Amino acid sequence: MNPGIFLVLVSSVFFAFVPNSAKIALDDGSSLFFLVFSRYAIGALILLLFITYIRGNLRIPLSTVSRVLLSSIYACILISLTYHAVDYLDVGLVMAILYCFPIGVAFVSYFRGESKIVLVQWLSMVGLMIGLYLMLSTGEEVLNLYGLFISFLGLLFFIAFIVTASNLSAQIGATTFNFYVSILGIIFLTVGFILPLGFEMDLPLTKIGYFAIFANGIFYIASWVLFFKGATIIGATRSSMLSSVEPLFAALLAIILLKQLLSVTEWIGFFIVLTAIYTFERNNTKPEVRST
Repeated sequence: MNPGIFLVLVSSVFFAFVPNSAKIALDDGSSLFFLVFSRYAIGALILLLFITYIRGNLRIPLSTVSRVLLSSIYACILISLTYHAVDYLDVGLVMAILYCFPIGVAFVSYFRGESKIVLVQWLSMVGLMIGLYLMLSTGEEVLNLYGLFISFLGLLFFIAFIVTASNLSAQIGATTFNFYVSILGIIFLTVGFILPLGFEMDLPLTKIGYFAIFANGIFYIASWVLFFKGATIIGATRSSMLSSVEPLFAALLAIILLKQLLSVTEWIGFFIVLTAIYTFERNNTKPEVRST
C-alpha cells in the first residue's frame, strides 16, 4: 500500500475517535469550549515535546510565517463558523456540508494544474455528497438560509485551510505546522472568546471525563499530523477524498462504543460513500503536483 494512503487512512481512524471521545467528555460535564481549548493545549504540549526531542528547535523559514498565521486564522474562523451554524441548523446537516471539502480541494487543485481529475472521479464526488447527506442528515431539518450561508462560508474556509496547510506541511513538516496552529489557536480562543466574552470552561466531573478529554486531544492532533504527512505524499485532493472514510469509521465506533445503531437510510449512505471513495481512487490517473 502507498504510504501516503496508509497515513491518511490511519488519520481517518483517529479522527473517528474524536466525536466519540468528545461525546463522553461532554456527557461527563465538560463544556464544549473547554473541550476545544484542551484539544489545542494537549496537541501543542505533545508536539512541543516531540519536536524538541527529534529536531531540537522550532524554527521555520521566515517566508512561511505569514502563511502559517493565515492557515491558523482559517482554522479558527472555521471553528467559529461551525459552532455558530449549529445554532441555526441541525448539526448533522452542518457536518454534511463541511464534509464536502474534498470537492472544493479538487476544484482548486484542478484549476491550478496540480491534479488531473477524470469525469468518473467528478461523478464519484457527487456520489460522496449524496452519501454524506444520507448518513449525517436526519431529513427533518428546518432549513435556515442564514445557517446555510454560515455553513457554506465555513466550507470555503475549510477548503482554504486544507490547500494552504498541505503546501506548508510539505515545506516545514506536518508536525511543526500543527504545533504552530495549536499555539495560535490557543491565543485566538483566549483573546477572542475567553477574555472578552467569558466563555464557560466547565471541567469534567469524573476520571472518565478527563480521560476522554486527554484522548480527544491526542486523537485530534495525531489525526491532522498524519493527514498532512499523507498529503505531502499523495497530494491534497486524494488525501481529502480518502479522509471521507472518517464518518464511516465514526459510525462503526459509535455502534461499538456507544451502542448507537444506524438506520436503513444511514446504511445506504454508508455504502454510497464507500463506493464513491473506491471509485475515485481506482480511477486516479496522475500523481498530484504541489505548488509552493
